[in-house]
Amino acid sequence: MQSLLVFGGNGFLGKRICQEAIRQGLKVTSISRSGQPPSSSNAGDLKWIEKVNWKSADIFEPESYASSLREADHVVHSMGILLENENYKKLLNGGSFELKFGANPLEKTDSGNFTYERMNKESVLILAKAFDTVKKANPRTSLSYISADNWNPIITDGYINSKREAERELLKFKSFRTIVARPGFMYDENRNASDKRHLVQSTLDFFNWTNKTLLGNSIRCVNNMIRPTISAQQVSRALVAKINDPSFSGILYLEDLLKN
Repeated sequence: MQSLLVFGGNGFLGKRICQEAIRQGLKVTSISRSGQPPSSSNAGDLKWIEKVNWKSADIFEPESYASSLREADHVVHSMGILLENENYKKLLNGGSFELKFGANPLEKTDSGNFTYERMNKESVLILAKAFDTVKKANPRTSLSYISADNWNPIITDGYINSKREAERELLKFKSFRTIVARPGFMYDENRNASDKRHLVQSTLDFFNWTNKTLLGNSIRCVNNMIRPTISAQQVSRALVAKINDPSFSGILYLEDLLKN
């Protein structure tokens, strides 16, 4: 049985990658700071959650997960930040759009560690170098990186630049297959209609429908700005399928991910 190590496996996308990997017959271990599984009252989630090995470690300290890395055939980096503000994930994943005075998710926090450079780029390169050391040129193994689709007006240049810089460095490694996934805005198929991601998804889907129906996707600059949304489950199905395909390495573009 092939083994998969998911960094950020209790996160929004990471948990769906773990779920899909279990469904496709892989042995799955999740690494996160807390080492705790995601909270869920869904009976379907509880069944796969109990099959994952949940461990605590710090991605910036390779010795804290060295034994897990040696045992892994495949590794997924499903971490990173969209904004340089530690509060934005709580805001996006909460159930209400009410903002407290002064809580601007676009403002940077004072933490010097919560930066695009460190969270989106340095973290995965530290992981890749550690994986490179223990695997010693085994082309059947793989390291997958969750990157991002093209620039859009909601996010900063710093975000997308950190992702692209990480991609370029990862693709230089020869001891394992590098798989880069570039999803757009993601939602969860199982979440309720009142959460913020669902509301953002509905808005983006409306703009995408308008662009397709009224403009026929004929204006390139509009097409680059208005991109389709995608579910975390679709991304996970596409990614795990490529992890299981020893002939694949390279980039999974949004259009590729949407086929699943």
